[in-house]
Amino acid sequence: MSFYKLLNKDIKELNGIIVSLFSVLFLVGVGFILYKVSNSYALFEDSLTGSKIIEVEASLPSAVDTIIAKVGTGGLEEIIHEADSTLQIGTTSDITEYRYRGSNPDNYVTFNDEIWRIIGVFPTDDGTGNIENRIKIIRNDSIGTYAWNSNSRTAYNNWSEATLNTYLNNDYYNNLNSTSKSMIENAKYYLGGYQNSTIVKEEMYIYERKISGTEYYFGNNPNSTINKIGLIYISDYGYAASDDCAEILSNYDDISCTSNNWLYTGEYEWLLTYEVSQDYTFIFDIHSSGKIALDMFDIENMVRPVLYLSSDVMITGGTGTSSDPYILSK
Repeated sequence: MSFYKLLNKDIKELNGIIVSLFSVLFLVGVGFILYKVSNSYALFEDSLTGSKIIEVEASLPSAVDTIIAKVGTGGLEEIIHEADSTLQIGTTSDITEYRYRGSNPDNYVTFNDEIWRIIGVFPTDDGTGNIENRIKIIRNDSIGTYAWNSNSRTAYNNWSEATLNTYLNNDYYNNLNSTSKSMIENAKYYLGGYQNSTIVKEEMYIYERKISGTEYYFGNNPNSTINKIGLIYISDYGYAASDDCAEILSNYDDISCTSNNWLYTGEYEWLLTYEVSQDYTFIFDIHSSGKIALDMFDIENMVRPVLYLSSDVMITGGTGTSSDPYILSK
């Protein structure tokens, strides 16, 4: 074989090796780019080359979607309320909620560097008529004892002017950390009540949300208020008990209720709902025995704040158990 033929053969083989090498590098590069794109959405400019590079974290499902996907497990149940034209929400279509029920469901969450618990997911009006599913949470521990309204000269059973409402949405809210504040949005809190608690939870849910009526509102008290922080409704407490509890609300001191209701603490605790009667001084509370009872508005009871998370909050860790609470991010 001549020298030139041998040289030509070696060059062809070398070219083949180079082509193969470049093919491998090309495929690796394409794979890397596709990986980065599939996990990214933001565009920024490289400060050295001026080239555009795609780089951001993959989007996660919202916390609402994450929780709803767990219905039927960990104590989470779907509750449907039929449309009712006399109510402030669900006037033309059914309302679907997802509530945690039973003795100790998997609803623990870290918020404000504290342990809170998820009451459930609810269609929530932000006060402008915009309704979307949002997660409602309650602080696990009390922030102390307070009067529902310590001003005995005005407001009485009107939550919109009560001193506890003012405290929660000013002093208490302002002391939350900035991350937690960014996760809260305004919500409409319904202020309907009733004359007594000798009814079942399904009835109280309806009465809390009535548009109007002297059976549900005293005097000129408003039917709702727009706030960031509030308290639980009587119906929240009622639904937190499993179906083992088949009592009227005034009989929730029955063992079938107290042993199967994660919201029961054994302490006197204020509720959002007031008694509707000519004696405008009584507010409903959770009795230490577990039943729904009444107290004077200026008595001091345990307080656990309640709030609705914004719909874009995500769950980025945890399983919801007491030893592994959900971790929130935005």
